Amino acid sequence: MKNAPNLELSLLARQWGATALPFGELTPDAWLDTPQTQRARALLDQTATLRSVMLLAGPNGVGKSALVGRWVQSLDRRLFHPVVLTHATLSGSNLLSTLTRKLGQPAVCRRDTNLALIESALAQLDRVVPVLVLDEAQNYSHATLEEVRLLLGLNLAEPPAFALLLVGDEYLLSTLRLRHHRALYSRIGCHHSLLPWTSAQVAQYLQQSLVAVGLQREIFEPPALALLTSASAGLPRSLCLLARTAWIQAATLGAQRIQPAHVQHAIDTVPGAATHAPLTELEPAS
Repeated sequence: MKNAPNLELSLLARQWGATALPFGELTPDAWLDTPQTQRARALLDQTATLRSVMLLAGPNGVGKSALVGRWVQSLDRRLFHPVVLTHATLSGSNLLSTLTRKLGQPAVCRRDTNLALIESALAQLDRVVPVLVLDEAQNYSHATLEEVRLLLGLNLAEPPAFALLLVGDEYLLSTLRLRHHRALYSRIGCHHSLLPWTSAQVAQYLQQSLVAVGLQREIFEPPALALLTSASAGLPRSLCLLARTAWIQAATLGAQRIQPAHVQHAIDTVPGAATHAPLTELEPAS
């Protein structure tokens, strides 16, 4: 059962003339498509088609999981069979069991049986390409990643048995360069890093978020927008949390525009929001 809507927040939205609460976290209507995300999607498509290995990296809150989630939903199920694993504390044997179940087979406690079931499930897919996504990949142990690497060559498969997407923090590539990860590192076909948004992209996202809930007017005072841009450090997650909290504060106080004091209240309220120096303009990823 879904949670009941918060009537107080809904009332605040109506008082502002909004159809819903603004600044939801990267909602479909407010999704910001940038040169970075376009390049990432092109590489994701290539990786899936070629049954290759890709590493998608970036700092916490930059939107990696949101991007991959949208891409997975867009895959043609006649051509691709995505399997997404988000619980990055799985051991090697638990990963095999989870993968067996996600491929539609009854997992058991025996490792060799699960391997046989995975092999059978992959064979049944025939020309449909399995796409394995490991989110928070930096948290997997060496042993677990080695299980995944060995599965790529199950029965000396050529091309590999599936496409593999590793989604992780900025330091994951450096970690995989270490000697005990070299076998997996040597299989990585491409690497792409998502960078924080520029100040112009921050402003564009905020505007799109407002339009998505029916608000066409300017609601940020320029100093408030500058403070919000700086405090979020261009990270979409921090930006959403700060903007939403600032809006709630402004609406609660009966204001029709978000002022610096409202943003400062948000900075003081949201503990995980970055509070850095003003953003430097970032060149779009090629």
